[in-house]
Amino acid sequence: MTNEESLTASNGNTQGNIDSNKDENTEWQLAEMVDAIAAEIDRAEDTLSLKSYARGKSMAIKQLKLDIEVKLRRTSDGQILFRTTDPGENSATIIKLDFAQVLESQLQGVRKQLDQPVSTRPLATLPSITEAEIKKLNGIGIYSVNDLEGYTQTAAMVAELSRKTGIADSRIRIWRQLPLLSEVKPAKGLPGSQVVIEGDNFGNRDPNAAVMFQGQPAEILEWSKSRLIVTMPEVIGSGVLFVVIDGQATNLLSWEAITVDLRVRNITITPDQPLAGELITIEADLINQGNSSSDAFEVQWTVDNKPQPIQSHGPLQPNQRSQDSSIRRQLRLEAGSHTIRFTADPNHKHLDLNRANSTFTRKIEVKGLNQLTIADFREINTLDPLVNINYSSADINYAPGDVLSLVFRGLGRLDPKTGAFVTDIATRWWWTENKDNNTRIIYFELSEDVSFHDGKPLTVADVEFTYQVYNKKLNSIPNTRVINIIRDINVVNDRIISFEVLWPFLKEEERKDDNSDQVDIEKDDSITPIDREQIQALERIDQIVEQPTSRAIESDQIESIEIVDQPRPRPIDIIESPLPPYIASLMTIGIVPRHAYNQKSFQLKPIGSGPFQVETFNSGKEIVLNAFPNYVKGAPRLDRIVISILGQLDVVTEVVITQKYNAAVLPYTEKLYSQFNNRKDWTVIPTPLNKPELLHLQSSSLQERLPNDFDTNWNAHLWYFSRGIAL
Repeated sequence: MTNEESLTASNGNTQGNIDSNKDENTEWQLAEMVDAIAAEIDRAEDTLSLKSYARGKSMAIKQLKLDIEVKLRRTSDGQILFRTTDPGENSATIIKLDFAQVLESQLQGVRKQLDQPVSTRPLATLPSITEAEIKKLNGIGIYSVNDLEGYTQTAAMVAELSRKTGIADSRIRIWRQLPLLSEVKPAKGLPGSQVVIEGDNFGNRDPNAAVMFQGQPAEILEWSKSRLIVTMPEVIGSGVLFVVIDGQATNLLSWEAITVDLRVRNITITPDQPLAGELITIEADLINQGNSSSDAFEVQWTVDNKPQPIQSHGPLQPNQRSQDSSIRRQLRLEAGSHTIRFTADPNHKHLDLNRANSTFTRKIEVKGLNQLTIADFREINTLDPLVNINYSSADINYAPGDVLSLVFRGLGRLDPKTGAFVTDIATRWWWTENKDNNTRIIYFELSEDVSFHDGKPLTVADVEFTYQVYNKKLNSIPNTRVINIIRDINVVNDRIISFEVLWPFLKEEERKDDNSDQVDIEKDDSITPIDREQIQALERIDQIVEQPTSRAIESDQIESIEIVDQPRPRPIDIIESPLPPYIASLMTIGIVPRHAYNQKSFQLKPIGSGPFQVETFNSGKEIVLNAFPNYVKGAPRLDRIVISILGQLDVVTEVVITQKYNAAVLPYTEKLYSQFNNRKDWTVIPTPLNKPELLHLQSSSLQERLPNDFDTNWNAHLWYFSRGIAL
């Protein structure tokens, strides 16, 4: 058959060969490929040797180059597997293999010298070798000790023989009497720590010997034939350790440079600007930023160079931030500068990579407490704003209700100069007129930023709840006529609420019959006629008027629908048409939180939205109020107000004279007024001005506070002392 015929026949079977090759194209490791090619080269060399002898010519393979296009895959156990690409398949990975003749000089390093004795001893003479191990060595062509020596000239060759046969590297080294490592103690430790390396065949100390870990040399401290003591290099993490003796590398052992690194990154202070005598929480930010778990350890706080009791701390995992209770502490400090220090493992019982960062120190500036102290002769039995209200015609008196406006604020307040109604937590208000019912509907729009002392927002639902509860509580007091003022409450939207109120309040001489709702509107001068032209100019009126009421109506109850010309609202002009006093007082009631009012804790520590929040309330003795930093009109300038209930007049007078308090409330008498009015260090103000009942005294350095007939506390967040008064 000619070459052309052979090629044609071969092409005819191409498709069948391709399919067959795909089935046989399995994955392989690089070492397996090199072994297979080397075996082929050996057989080819044998063939060429025979042909050279027969023909009298010298023939040999000088060089073989292969470029193999492959696919690569890494297995889960870390092995790299290759597969030759199939016909028509492409890959960007190419293995280039170059096999060339080895020069004689290159063989000197691995070839046994001719003048050295050749051991023909059988493998069975090797110490403790087993029949199974002999069979494994025979399987790759090793039948004598001489063969074994030829296959184990370098550490790499020993490792390769171990891989091929499955015999441990250390076993081969024992047979060959090569240096070997058996154990490192401890198996892990701090960088720079001392370790003991156990092994055999180290021989006498080689001046050029080296112990290597992660490519860095360790310092050799002691040397014997079976033990080395070294100082590990300053590197971290896991790696391999080996020894080079007489130019020969030992087997590899794993070692881990652990790094327990207890680092204190910061100390946080709560509150950020602590006050003298205030409860302060300090917390250390502690983390183990090493790569190894710590054991349990101790921590210690130091305050102004005074060590506090040592506390226990649990183990920390790598990169774990501490949540132990020992990293937190509460204390009270005097005004001034203080030094706080936190130390992890103060007695150095734990291995720590860097002890310098296990301590953190922080300076704290504690501000003197800017405190107003008030002595009051009136008893305070409750801080409930829906109960503690002064009614001039009531037989029950829970006085002094004016204290409540420090804690609670209402929709509006009374102007301190004129007594006219102005907005407070509401931003604006207006009314519509309903002549048929002798009522007006008053609308209030709440500010968006009002919140209670517990951080929850004050909503129209809280306003509605407050007045619903207030109406119920009024049943138990003499002023039951007030109930008739509010006829309906309607939540318009999430910021607007309306009240339908009787206008004006019915007077006995204005009655037409026994129906208290009937009022002669035309005869009442307090009602201003509605200007229809102004009504038509208003924008979005229908959006306000046409909101549904809070009274639910079932569909089966509707008999007919009648379209009625609704009264139109217009903005109120306070000067032109102020709220009647009885309505204005209702709209200044402190708003209570719906979510907390019925809880028992509310009576002891009520929650409001005023400039100060209750710290402690000891009925009949003392009220301590702390500044509420999120007050809608701004954080108060004073840090605290303490109101002491002293009861007896002579006691109050005595403490005022001795200036133990910054302010005081006394019953008004001409004698007391004359006694204190001429003192330059006191400001004396009687209230009400037309017929004084109370005498307010306060330090002349107390600014912005002006007791009046209507609302002394309307600007409590602005009070301050012109001269420093700090505790």
